[in-house]
Amino acid sequence: MHVVIGNSTAVQAFQAGVQAVTTALNDLPAQLTPRLALAFCSGDLDAHEFYAGMRHLLGDWVPIVGGSAMGLCWADQCVTHGPCAAVVIMAGDDWEWQLATSQDIYRDPHLSGEVLAGQLPSLPDSRCLLLFFDSVRFAATPQQPPILIPAGPIIAGTHHPRLKHIPLFGAGLLGDGNFNLTWQFCGDGVSRHSASALQLAGQFQLASCIMHGCVPLSDRHFTVSDVFGPYLYKLDQQPIVPLFDQLTGGQQWRHLQHGPTGRPLPVTSLALARPLGSDPDEQQLVTRLMTGVLPDDTAVMLFEADLSKGQQVMLMRRDPVLMMQSAQDNTKRLLAQIKEAGQHGKLALYFDCGGRMSAISGSDGEEAEIVRDLCTAAGIPFLAIYTGVEIAPLQGTSYGLDWSGVLVILTQ
Repeated sequence: MHVVIGNSTAVQAFQAGVQAVTTALNDLPAQLTPRLALAFCSGDLDAHEFYAGMRHLLGDWVPIVGGSAMGLCWADQCVTHGPCAAVVIMAGDDWEWQLATSQDIYRDPHLSGEVLAGQLPSLPDSRCLLLFFDSVRFAATPQQPPILIPAGPIIAGTHHPRLKHIPLFGAGLLGDGNFNLTWQFCGDGVSRHSASALQLAGQFQLASCIMHGCVPLSDRHFTVSDVFGPYLYKLDQQPIVPLFDQLTGGQQWRHLQHGPTGRPLPVTSLALARPLGSDPDEQQLVTRLMTGVLPDDTAVMLFEADLSKGQQVMLMRRDPVLMMQSAQDNTKRLLAQIKEAGQHGKLALYFDCGGRMSAISGSDGEEAEIVRDLCTAAGIPFLAIYTGVEIAPLQGTSYGLDWSGVLVILTQ
């Protein structure tokens, strides 16, 4: 396996496509031919024009998979606003790929996942599945938060029992922090409200870890007692909004933060975490952000509609300092494990929640740069994609995560 990465911050989308591919191909040995491209561009760029620019150099037969990104981080730059684009070109004959696509995923996300699974074979040397899907069903407006496509059903459909032994990673894609509609590259075209599942197999291994960065407001565990879809009404039989007012000492948590443009960001400072075991290890927490409070203060709205009555949850507050420390500690630990196994990283993909950008989280610097610097110092080609939802396996089941970072390294 040979991997090269190109990038661009050109304002003109076609030029960005050409520039990103050119930069990558300049590092590809002449005897190797591109076999697969992973490509991402911010919502500031016309996705169709960017795709056309890549096709201008890659020709018609190299599959291009990926889509929208809130921002990108590569070897020498981290772009969290403005136009940016990147392409990962994979070559070599010791690995294989299979691509599945599904359209109109907002109609039935679980069925769309099953459509993906039905297109994928059970390869004996499969190493991982990469799932990309559009996060936004209806864009946000000044009057209401965005309506998102839930990750849980599409993950469950894709991770069919026939494929359950293959670890599933990926992301729900976003093009900007305002939750406008997104685009996706599905191998041979550009589409919306779509999903792609990429199966990778061959002579390589896989290593991964999850970065979090929330702290519990208390050791108390709450029981979900009234929930409907993404709307959470009660914990421990208590109305949730006044309960949170009491626990936080005021109503400030209700008010959405504001970004650099002055527009409200569609997240609050609080989150809920569902422990998957008795150990409080952050690697065993499924975190859910809150997108706001209903106008009548009867419920909070969650990113994912996957809480159910009777589940235990913890109330968390996002902590930028802990987020940075988690990124450093977990990346160092993973790289040490790879080195100890006698492996060398061939590609590092970091699916990073857009809410972890410093402009949103309030952190002192970009935590993706911590992960990047450690990976590049180890000689691993690196690309971080700022996303809406991050997907990673926990205890044998893959989950969509919120305000997390998922680092996946292909090794040989």
